[in-house]
Amino acid sequence: MAVTVDIENLVEQLAERVDALERENRILREENSILKRGLFGRGPERIDAGQLALWSPGEAPAPPPSEDDAPVRTRETKTKKAGHGRAPFAADLPREVIELDLAEDQRVCDCGRPLCRIGEEVTERGHLVPARIVVRRYVRPKYACPDGHTVKTAPLPDGVIDGGKYEASVYAHVAASKYADHLPLHRLEGIFKRRGLALSKQTMWDMLVRVDELVAQPVLGQTWRELLAEGVLHSDETPVTMCLEEGKGSRTGYAWGWRNLRGAGPPKVLIDFRQSRSRDGPLAFLKDWSGTLIADGYSGFDEVVARNGIVRAGCWAHARRKLKEALDTGSREAARVLVHVQRLFAVERAITQRAQRLELNFDGLVELRRQVRGRHAEKLLERIYAEAQALSRARSTLPKSKLGKALSYLDGQRGPLSVFAGDPRLPIHNNDSERDLRHVAVGRKNWLIFASPRGGEVACRLYSLVLSCKQSGVDPEAYIEDVLGAVSTTPASRIAELTPWAWAARRSAGSR
Repeated sequence: MAVTVDIENLVEQLAERVDALERENRILREENSILKRGLFGRGPERIDAGQLALWSPGEAPAPPPSEDDAPVRTRETKTKKAGHGRAPFAADLPREVIELDLAEDQRVCDCGRPLCRIGEEVTERGHLVPARIVVRRYVRPKYACPDGHTVKTAPLPDGVIDGGKYEASVYAHVAASKYADHLPLHRLEGIFKRRGLALSKQTMWDMLVRVDELVAQPVLGQTWRELLAEGVLHSDETPVTMCLEEGKGSRTGYAWGWRNLRGAGPPKVLIDFRQSRSRDGPLAFLKDWSGTLIADGYSGFDEVVARNGIVRAGCWAHARRKLKEALDTGSREAARVLVHVQRLFAVERAITQRAQRLELNFDGLVELRRQVRGRHAEKLLERIYAEAQALSRARSTLPKSKLGKALSYLDGQRGPLSVFAGDPRLPIHNNDSERDLRHVAVGRKNWLIFASPRGGEVACRLYSLVLSCKQSGVDPEAYIEDVLGAVSTTPASRIAELTPWAWAARRSAGSR
């Protein structure tokens, strides 16, 4: 009898072991699938139309909404457009006129009569003038009193530094090349060498530090103050590798991105470098700010949210990404939730398209969101969470699988993910902040590592300038060159005039 009991226990233990191994194998296969898709697959959030038709056996997609419940149309009837042909060159590009005329002996007809000019044919071709180094040689005549009382010369124009060898244009070009075009300094050194200028990496780094001190730090101080005056902020972070002191190796630092709402005012972007991903970053940046913060589900924001009474809004792009990963690894049930999430995004795209077509300002967009979301958002949220809860209760959903983690994220973030439904100012995602940090990520593939924590701070401040220029439609090289000359004569009380959006507005007003 004892032997029989032992065999029964053994069978039960083996069955549990097999079940555990099957779960582990499923999770490992999911992770392997994700790695393979990351290496060889398409973009992680691109969803094929056929993928959402993958339903569990015996089930069908949710019925389409009724006419009263249907989202606004996402596609408008398009008239067939003629071929686009060649786009003309911009009207503000300089033109060099080259007249090609017939020789005198060719201006005669075969009949013997002279030809008369009846018009002209104009053809435009783009011509590139490579960058070249010009040495400005300042010659200042000296004037002296015949009796030896005094000697006078005209003053030199202000330089970036006293006795400096280079004009502000070189400083601006180095900063824009590295932080807008992602050229590491050793590549820039080679480019300058081909142009006949021996400009070392150390000299260029000193230039960048000078731009940071003279332009980035005062301008970004004003940017920070203006951001904290906003009612809604976006935030996200991305890791960067930095070297420590000599011989102490490297560690991971973080670039924290902060920006205001798109359309609510001039675009303001600030990248804050921190040596960790801890709560200290948001605490130090936000101080006593209270408003609505759009971010992902990272717990590092929890303390400042609780301390300052901040309303936290979630990001549906993060939630969709997790569901898409589950779908890609073979969890067909994820489509049951994902189809409703896609409808949520379809409604938002339709709102944006209608606002663009009607040329609405931000207040008009907010009112349009209020009307459309009031009819559709709550219903879609109910459907999403009804499907998610049903899947969470299913025995086939493993908590550690991609689907289980996606459903857990939805459940844990339900409050933040629902905030947009009651606040039409808010987008449903944090993509604007992610796009800002993508600029840093592209640069990271080129320069690979920050040489020091201070290097990370300088880099993130200059990235902030470049991104704000980009969002304001400003050439960062022209902006930095101009502000380098103006900052020394601008009092601290008027530093707001030197922000990229103020600079762009001033230039726009002057061109009218």
